[in-house]
This record gives sequence, C-alpha cells and structure tokens, in this order.
Amino acid sequence: MRTVSVRRLVREPLLHFAVIGALLFAAYEATRPDGPERDRVVEIDRHELNRLAAQWEAQWRRPPSTEELARLAEARVQEELLYREAMTMGLDRGDAVVRRRLGQKLTIAWADLAALAVPEEGALTAYYETHADRYQVPAELTLSHRFFSRDRRGEQAEAAAATALERLLAGATVEDDAFHGAKLLTLPNPQRLVGDFGTTFRDAVLAAAEAGTEDWFGPVRSAYGWHLVRIHTYTTPRRRPFEEIRDQVHLDWQREQIERARERRLDALRDAYDVRIAPLESVTPGSPREAGPP
Repeated sequence: MRTVSVRRLVREPLLHFAVIGALLFAAYEATRPDGPERDRVVEIDRHELNRLAAQWEAQWRRPPSTEELARLAEARVQEELLYREAMTMGLDRGDAVVRRRLGQKLTIAWADLAALAVPEEGALTAYYETHADRYQVPAELTLSHRFFSRDRRGEQAEAAAATALERLLAGATVEDDAFHGAKLLTLPNPQRLVGDFGTTFRDAVLAAAEAGTEDWFGPVRSAYGWHLVRIHTYTTPRRRPFEEIRDQVHLDWQREQIERARERRLDALRDAYDVRIAPLESVTPGSPREAGPP
C-alpha cells in the first residue's frame, strides 16, 4: 500500500509543478546578474544617521529620540533592501517614471560637475559683450491717445481722427470714443503696446518717440481703430554696466556651460551605443502602438 501511494504521488501533476518551480527559482538565484556573491551588506553608518536625524529635526523642530532614530534607521534599511531586490529583478526596466527619474538624476550630477568650473574674467566680459541685448534696461514711455472706433464709426473712423488731429494741433478739444484701456499710459517697456494695440501701433509710436516728436500725431492704426498719440516722456534703452550685473552674467555663463557639457556627454554616450530607430514612415497616426517599454 505504501508503494502504491508513493507511485501515485510521483504521478501527481501538482508535485511536478512544485518541483519544476523550485528548480527554476534555484536556477534564477544561481544565474542572476550579480550571482550569489552580490553585495549583501546594507550599512547605515554615522553619516547616514546624522542625515536622517537632520531631516527629522527639520520637519519636527526637535531631535529624534533614540527609539525614533531606530525606526528611521530600520525604515532606511527596508527601503534599501526593497530597492536592491527590485533592481535585481529588473523591475526598473520598462517603467517610464523610473527611467525618467534616473535620467534626471544623472543630468543633475553632470550639472553639478559643470558648475564647478570657474571662469576667467575675460570669459565673462566676452560673454557679456556677445549677449549685450540680454543686459539692457528697456525704454520707458508715457503717452496719451485719443481713440476713434472702427466698430462705431466704420469707414469714417480714420477721417474723423484726421479732423480731430487738426483741432488738437490748433489747441481745441475733441470728442473721441471710449476705449477699453486707459487714455494715459506709462509703460516701463514699450513692447507692451503690442498686447493692447498691435505691432503697427507700437512701431509707429516708437518711431515718433525716437524722432523726438512732442506734439500730437496720427492717425495711427491699431487692432480696434485709429488713434491720435502724444508722447510725454521717452527714455531710450541702455545697457547695464558689467560691474553692476557681473553676478547675473556669471550665472548665465554657468548655465550655458552646463548645457554644453550635457550635450557633449550625451553625444559621447550616443557614440558608445548602437542606436537604432525604426523608420518614422512605418508609424501610422492613430494606430494602436505595440506593447513594450517606452
């Protein structure tokens, strides 16, 4: 009877599955990339404990107790164990969020290295001269305008503005139309005129300002109709002295060096790999994408 039971057990499919599963797991453990000799040490040293304690104190405004610090250390151990096992099992592969985050960390590390570069004074002044337009104080402008609405007056709007200009130049008052914005404008940057009036209006006003026009002029066309304009004050753009903005120039130079270093490292990485991209013509817009990692 015992022999019959053993034979039945040997023929049992469930046992076969269990044995095969155990063999597969043993094979995986023996052949995994880091093998049985992988680093089994998880150490929370004094520096890491200090970092954990500092984080706790920054959040709770007091140092952690011994018990609290022990819990922090245990949580850190668990985090490291789960991280290592997840990486060993390849769970990072195919995860767009993890891939993107690791790429960001590598880029940040590259940026930290590039930021260590100390420029010579000549490099900063040359950068300042090359990018002089970045370091200008924009023009300032104060103006008044009279508005003649195209919606209200139709094709007669321009003629009405021209007639009103003659009256203004003669010292008389005129009746114009309501405007959605102010009739007296002070602008720290005349380029803002584009938002309310359009580029044609901005160009005409700046041309008159640079020519030193002091009296009423127009009609000037905008997106809404026609305007008569008088410029009260105008200061031309000026470049800020290098000594005044040296720190800003240094930061801008540094950002450019970081970006150039990132591009060089990416180019070097690309050269080190065999990069293959399928023909773009093979993609049909709107068709379902094949399953797989991004």
